[in-house]
Amino acid sequence: MWWWKYYLMSFLVVLITETVISLIVPSTIIYTCAELVVAFFIWYLVSPYLMRTAFKIREVKDENLLRLTSYASALLGVKRVKVYEIQASYLNAIAFGNVFSNAVAITRPLIEGLNDREIIAVLAHEFAHIKNKDTEVQWFYILGINMVYVFVSFYFLPLGLAVLGLGILSMFYLHKYLEKKADITAANMAPWIPEYLSYALIKIAYLSPSLPTSVLKYFPEFQLFFIKQSLISTTQKDKLLSTHPSLSERLRYLEDISKRWQKNYYM
Repeated sequence: MWWWKYYLMSFLVVLITETVISLIVPSTIIYTCAELVVAFFIWYLVSPYLMRTAFKIREVKDENLLRLTSYASALLGVKRVKVYEIQASYLNAIAFGNVFSNAVAITRPLIEGLNDREIIAVLAHEFAHIKNKDTEVQWFYILGINMVYVFVSFYFLPLGLAVLGLGILSMFYLHKYLEKKADITAANMAPWIPEYLSYALIKIAYLSPSLPTSVLKYFPEFQLFFIKQSLISTTQKDKLLSTHPSLSERLRYLEDISKRWQKNYYM
């Protein structure tokens, strides 16, 4: 629900900005593309505010969580990141911001359902998004899709709409790629992160629908290990409209990184 609220607010910012500019400048393909650049840049600048408004988040004051955040940010070499809490009923964390301000927001159930090492691993994943400039990558990609759509539509509208549709679908593949890259970036920061990021993902995606956070937090690691091995051996197909790789795929490449860490350690 909150994501759709954010998307709606973002759409309105771009639409209103472009409408105002179009009343001032001539309607040509060059000016329209320029309008898009300005409108999307304004959206990029105000997007952190839109996220805070849409998700109703508040700054974290929990000393332990701030300590874990500082540790994770030091691992990734990311500085000046604000930490927020989302009052929600599910386990999740998101990174957002722009070149002037970066932030991570964590839901209360995630804080209550993961142990310290798992929280650090999840934060490392989110900081990896910031380190990899994933917000900017997606901004340029969305802007590029819209500019191609405008250019093509000036000459043949049906083809322009087809390009826009394909561009929107391709966003899901881009998002999956960025999520995998963030997993790998985080997992390469410390030998124990691949294991605890795997455990966190199992709790978030596999166990949380059926277990309360009070049970999740102290769920035995040896059981998580066997669940992980079972999930790794299963084959899950990526859903077309999924924004993340399947859980089994994520566990497999994290396991590969963990084995490389062990190999380097014993060499």
